[in-house]
Amino acid sequence: MTDKSTDMANQTAGAAGETAASNPVPEKTLEEKFNEEILKHQEESQRNYDNYLRALAEVENTKKRVAREREEYLKFANVNIVKKILPLIDDLNRAIEMARLSADVEALAKGVEMVANQLGEVLKGEGVTAIESVGKPFDPQYHEALTVQASDEHPENTVIEQFQTGYVMHDRVIRPSLVKVSS
Repeated sequence: MTDKSTDMANQTAGAAGETAASNPVPEKTLEEKFNEEILKHQEESQRNYDNYLRALAEVENTKKRVAREREEYLKFANVNIVKKILPLIDDLNRAIEMARLSADVEALAKGVEMVANQLGEVLKGEGVTAIESVGKPFDPQYHEALTVQASDEHPENTVIEQFQTGYVMHDRVIRPSLVKVSS
């Protein structure tokens, strides 16, 4: 039996040898494996670089678009208030025309007063309010003193006369009142 098992082992080894010899699959060398790894990393690096360039271009395009939109917004930001003021200009022009045709000063004054009230309402609608100054303590945040006058009737640093009305828009002074202050 030993002869038979030896023969079978030889046949099996022979068959395996024939198969290996007829189908040679060379093993990759370490250098080839290393070169494949390098190539794979180079391709990945190139993909990442391309993605970076696309992202950079997108950021630049976004910056330019935002700048254009901002410029457009600022150019037309006041359109709504201008549309509200245009009818007031029409009313003033009608008042001027009526004043030329008629010598009625009272009617002209009433018409101009109405237009001034309408304009005040437009400003109020935009968050603009007049600063009440006369009789109030002088506050440099809201008032600009043009003159100082000694007064026995008013306490010191009190606004006794207003030369020009000041205005506040949404709690921010956009023009201080020009005033006379007591000393």
